[in-house]
Amino acid sequence: MSSNGKRMLASLFGVRLSEDAPRLTSLVPQRISNEIMTGQLPKFNPSTIMLAQNETCHFMDKAALAVKKTEKSYQSHRHGSSYRVTKGFTLHSSTGNTKPVVQEWYEYKEGVIFVTNKRIIFVAPDNGFEKKIRNLTAVIPYSDAISLQFSSQTITIMLPQAHLMANVLQMIQ
Repeated sequence: MSSNGKRMLASLFGVRLSEDAPRLTSLVPQRISNEIMTGQLPKFNPSTIMLAQNETCHFMDKAALAVKKTEKSYQSHRHGSSYRVTKGFTLHSSTGNTKPVVQEWYEYKEGVIFVTNKRIIFVAPDNGFEKKIRNLTAVIPYSDAISLQFSSQTITIMLPQAHLMANVLQMIQ
């Protein structure tokens, strides 16, 4: 069954499934990738972001921000019965319970990520952000993503070559 078919079937039962992660094609040429892997910081001159004085862009690539969505609903179950004891006298009893049901899933917002010596910038129509490098407390690389910790906030970004961004961040620090 296709992923759209599964999503449609799940929605009939009130269940939401995470979107499939997008297939991203890297913008980083092999020459630049090799430079990063040998410990050299490349320099880009992107026309899309505004650089401050003494700010240099060292990485840019297609990316998708993983946004966790949560929906809370309630399920109720009620049962009742009536017993006729005599004519004109009937006993009624009922029981019921309501419980919360929490569903979580991920949506992916595609865009372009930039890493400068001062900021991490995600440019996208929805959920774009800009974070200062000095506020970055942890970098957790995965095979197809990178998680960035800023104080108590964790941002997960899907990348075609996540290890390159992790290396650039390591060199900047």
